[in-house]
Amino acid sequence: MKAPFLRQKNRLPSIAASVSVLVMLFVVGSVLISTRKYDHSLPPVEEQEAAESVLTKSVEVPAVSRPESDSAVVSSFISSVCGRVSSSADRYEDRNDALRAIARNRTLPTAEVSALVEWLASTNDVLHAERLAALKNDVMNLLRRQENPAPDFADTLISMFESGDHPPAVLDYCIQHLGAMQDDITDESRRLRVRALLAMAAGRTNQPYAGTALYALAEDGSATPAQEADLRHRTLALCSPDANPVARIAAIQLTGQRGYVEALPLLRAALSSPRRDAVADIVCIGSLGLLGTADDIPLLRRFAAMGPRYATAAETAISRIEKRADDGEQR
Repeated sequence: MKAPFLRQKNRLPSIAASVSVLVMLFVVGSVLISTRKYDHSLPPVEEQEAAESVLTKSVEVPAVSRPESDSAVVSSFISSVCGRVSSSADRYEDRNDALRAIARNRTLPTAEVSALVEWLASTNDVLHAERLAALKNDVMNLLRRQENPAPDFADTLISMFESGDHPPAVLDYCIQHLGAMQDDITDESRRLRVRALLAMAAGRTNQPYAGTALYALAEDGSATPAQEADLRHRTLALCSPDANPVARIAAIQLTGQRGYVEALPLLRAALSSPRRDAVADIVCIGSLGLLGTADDIPLLRRFAAMGPRYATAAETAISRIEKRADDGEQR
């Protein structure tokens, strides 16, 4: 379910006042944050068109140049990125160019890594919130790619989220990167702390980043049966009409991917409602195609007659249900 999302492997969303802008900013990571496979295949691209703005992945930006190995040269770029150069502190383009210049450097000196981590945690910056969030996301990507990453990087992201002092888009990026890092965290206490934070974030059903956290939990390769059950519960809770619209779309999509048949009444109710929202409708149709029965085909046929965008999703969903019926699958 990159916008200004993660411009690399896992980009996820910035927040605006209206649902439509929120949808453009968030992810479907998502959108997934990683490439782990599920038991249920994803709906096809056509069916996912509207959901792609919910959880999306950023495109890795190529470095414009490679700095010399001289630490003083690297330090000048770091200073610019962190807004320490007065002439460019308020110029996103200049600071972004400085970051691009070192974007492929995987062996930054320890002092430079520490400087970037310190800047990430700071809340004193003159850049506009959305530009600042985009820059911080790219710095997170850079720090995660280091051969010798900062040992306290995960703790920094956790503290940033817990403080609540950062813009919503930055909080969302913190969740995304923590989710992408969790399987590589070897310290058990830190890994459990990350898991607890993701669960807390997913439980904030009025926040758009709840959907991001939900997908991060789904990507935990070491989740226990109890944690899987908790994920199921949180996903169904986020499918509620009262949940944040962006988070709800992510949850609806996840129900189909994970085979949560308990969501069927919610999906049917949403599609039977007189109120229409194209993005939510298409995601509901996709999950209904993955979870539904032959009894759902008449409802889906109504959407097949509502124009090309709906028709593609509905016809694909009908085809999936019919194929399961032919194969003798029971729900």
